[in-house]
Amino acid sequence: MDMNEATAKTIASERSAAGLTIKRLAERSGVPERTLIRILKNERDIKVTQLAQLAEVFGVYPHELIQSAEAFIERDQRGPVTLGEPQPSELSETDKTAYVLNKIGNHDVRLAASHDPNKWAEAAGGDGR
Repeated sequence: MDMNEATAKTIASERSAAGLTIKRLAERSGVPERTLIRILKNERDIKVTQLAQLAEVFGVYPHELIQSAEAFIERDQRGPVTLGEPQPSELSETDKTAYVLNKIGNHDVRLAASHDPNKWAEAAGGDGR
């Protein structure tokens, strides 16, 4: 996604939030309706003066529209977000260990270690026999 496409998405979302038709936004901003349609379809670059005219209608500063467009680009580059539990394949090695310990509980790990007949041999340098 480039800046023009992201800016078009920002303008479309602001227009929707304001409850304005394209025709009404064109009338209030002074940006010709056909130009506005082409901007929203990403068929035309937006001029700084047009961005300022639209920002005024939305009640925001022009730089806020740019920041919103940058957020669209960042989300596009990041890709989808998983809202559920992370999959182990998505975790670092350290996080995988923490994930597994959290799943099985530390109690189970201590219990398994306490029943290992060779648990002290390795620490002492022996082979456990």
